Formats: sequence, C-alpha cells, structure tokens
Amino acid sequence: MKKDELMQLVGKRVKVTFKCNGKEIVGELGYTKEFSEKYNYRRPKYFTIRNYDFLISHVKKVEVL
Repeated sequence: MKKDELMQLVGKRVKVTFKCNGKEIVGELGYTKEFSEKYNYRRPKYFTIRNYDFLISHVKKVEVL
C-alpha cells in the first residue's frame, strides 16, 4: 500500500494489521500533519488510530469497515 492510498482512508473506520507482530487495531484513521496542540502533540507525518502512531511502512493490510 502507498501513502496516497492510505491518505484516502483518513477519517474512515478501518482495521489495520501490522507487519512486525500481526497485531490488529480498529478505529478511525487519522493523520498528523504537524506537531501541535491541534493534533494532541503527536508525531508529525504519522498515521494514527486511537493512541497508536505508525508509518505506512509498518502496515501490512488495511480493511475499511
């Protein structure tokens, strides 16, 4: 999956499976554009679901729910 494809899913409810451990996370996909209060001081240029921050390189599979 490429970043542009994942960016199209921002704001939607998804299930993400990670490469390293096969762990799955369900929730609304977000994207942090900058380190600021608006994004709860999360890492910039990372995708988010709940309290998890991750890069596209960590993603094995994404399903839209």
